[in-house]
Amino acid sequence: MRNETYMWKILAKTEPEKTLYEHTLDVLTVLKEMMKIFPDVPKLINEPNFWDYVFYALFLHDFGKSAKGFQESLRLGKRWGYRHEIISAGFVACLEYESEIKKLIALGIASHHKEIDELKSKYSTHRKNSPGYERYTKALREIEENFGELVEMMKLIPDLSEEFIGKKLTNFKIPNSLDELLDVFSFAVKSYEDSKSSGIDRVVWLKHVFMRGFVLGCDYLASSGNLEIPLLKNEISEIIRFEKFTDVQLKMQSEDMKNKDIILVAPTGYGKTEASLFWVEKNQNDRRTKRVFYILPYTASINDMFKRFVRYFGEDLVGMKHHRAGYFIYQSFRDREYTPDEAKKFANAFVDLSKKIYKQFKIITHFQLLREIFGLPGFEMGISEMAGGIVILDEVHSYDARVIGLLIEALKILKYEFGARISVMSATFPKFLCEVFKRELEIETFITAEEEVLRKISRHKINLINDSILNGVDRIKKFLEDGKRVLVVCNTVKKAQEIYNVLKEFARGESKLIHSRFALIDRERIEKSLKNESVQILVGTQAIEVSLDIDFDVLFTDVAPIDRLVQRFGRVNRRGRLNYADVFIFTGYLDDDLKIYDKELLDRTISELLKVQRINEVDILNLIESVYADGFTQKQSKIFNETRESFLRLRKEIYPMLSNKIADEDLHRLIGSIEIVPSCYENDYLKMRESGNYFEVVKFFMSLAYPQFFKLHRNGQIYQHSHTLFCLAGYDKELGLLVDEFETNILE
Repeated sequence: MRNETYMWKILAKTEPEKTLYEHTLDVLTVLKEMMKIFPDVPKLINEPNFWDYVFYALFLHDFGKSAKGFQESLRLGKRWGYRHEIISAGFVACLEYESEIKKLIALGIASHHKEIDELKSKYSTHRKNSPGYERYTKALREIEENFGELVEMMKLIPDLSEEFIGKKLTNFKIPNSLDELLDVFSFAVKSYEDSKSSGIDRVVWLKHVFMRGFVLGCDYLASSGNLEIPLLKNEISEIIRFEKFTDVQLKMQSEDMKNKDIILVAPTGYGKTEASLFWVEKNQNDRRTKRVFYILPYTASINDMFKRFVRYFGEDLVGMKHHRAGYFIYQSFRDREYTPDEAKKFANAFVDLSKKIYKQFKIITHFQLLREIFGLPGFEMGISEMAGGIVILDEVHSYDARVIGLLIEALKILKYEFGARISVMSATFPKFLCEVFKRELEIETFITAEEEVLRKISRHKINLINDSILNGVDRIKKFLEDGKRVLVVCNTVKKAQEIYNVLKEFARGESKLIHSRFALIDRERIEKSLKNESVQILVGTQAIEVSLDIDFDVLFTDVAPIDRLVQRFGRVNRRGRLNYADVFIFTGYLDDDLKIYDKELLDRTISELLKVQRINEVDILNLIESVYADGFTQKQSKIFNETRESFLRLRKEIYPMLSNKIADEDLHRLIGSIEIVPSCYENDYLKMRESGNYFEVVKFFMSLAYPQFFKLHRNGQIYQHSHTLFCLAGYDKELGLLVDEFETNILE
């Protein structure tokens, strides 16, 4: 039982003030929650007593705060100058375990703020009489005056362990003096670092991941005051109720879906998301504690999916992770008429909880998944949360060969090492790619809509034009004059800007241009305007292929690979309100088009499109199979294989608890884009940043593909200021970044 009569004096935190005893109870309360949520972790690492080890790590993790210097730093605001976790780790000397287990616990304690090698660089004690060793012995002596209180806490281990982990632990001895404690560097750090040269077994690797991951997870939540982790209270089928379900949704509600990884293919608007959630229900555990990770390629997709999940499950259960998530949440509070300070407070809290092991449903980008897999700082907590989880990879058609290669390797790790269930979904999914996912992930269950139903979905008529879209302006003008709402999709931003400048003069209604080279502030403004049917003409690039819920009357498009074209088709006659919509495809591609798409794929697409006119969903599937009959092109295969090989080489260098070589910018380079601010927004950006509103500054950024970035950099159009990259190319709020124009007056 707890000792509520002892006058606990050692402080762990201020604002609010917490004694070490109180904070220890808090972290153990969170541990109890974690054990309910992740019951399978001990099985994954063949360590039935793993939660005992985490209990001890958490119980001891802040013992070093008892040092006189640390207590003065809390009470008087003075800096102590030593790391309390180094001292805390030495208390593993009191545990009656074999050496390897004690080392694991010690490393979990020592790394709960910083990576081990970062600590070592400043505090190493490997050489006796070195400055590091002398600082350690001096700091160790500072806990003498509070040693008695630590002893009183340790006497509570049997009762507290029984209360919080359901097991009375007695395999420890209470130390008589500080001399009995261990120096974590000589005891555990050196041998762990030495293991890098010979390599460590994957199960041992996982033990260290889970140890640091759950120590961090419990400590972070306890420190933020979130001791209870919310869980799904009802079955998903009780929450999502439709008058009528699609055949795919009915299949996913079947008992046959239990303990199955799946591939799901169904047209846009067919209810794949809800179908996948019914599959989640079938693969939940009895307590409904499994975490769910929904992966999408674009931030706009994530924002929309987040809103949908919140409608189903509520804000307490749903989080999202992408580099602009804070801005999106901040804006959502501002839209609800919260003051800027209130919106900042709530957005900070939301982002903070989304990073921790708290939200049961998380909507994330593939970048966030790969960030954890590639071992970026703090990855242990993020990837530990995926243990035994349920992972949905959606919109697979949006990824190129490089990213698909990375995602397959990442999903293999989640399935085979972390025990996750996997669902892979897309509206367009060539058989060869299905086979790759089936083979690599050993997926046997393939779900698709019934052919009879698909044949009835016929919304488009194909018209091929053997010319460049740049020569199609007169044809497009006629539809505008007839009052049709026209969508034009180009393969390059430059081409889209040129056509937009010509066509906007002929529109009776509003004209809009959208592509990837708009700052977020302008991109959002344009996307909001598209909800208004007064927009008669929209010119865009691949940016319209996902996320935008738009429905135009007719489409004019550059030729692209068939799966990309199908996504463009889905933006006209989207809801089947017309008998059919005309789709005009210009087959005269230019050299710039070939910088984006493989010539072989474009030629195959054109050849197959010559055979069809009015198409239904079965025709679309057949077209995709015909175009991709030979699988990846030679160029794509090379990229796919080289990426996977590079990933496997790199992964051997990723170690938990240690700093890893790859950084965020390296991962962005691998993914293929970088964030910059157009120079015309520099003053606005700097003023907003100086005001401390780090959510608002996000609206001035835009993503730039690396080839374009390097071109501008070579031209002297990229410069850095206040750790931010700015671009000197011209910028127009209606047209976006004008890369061929050199902006000379950066103060405007």
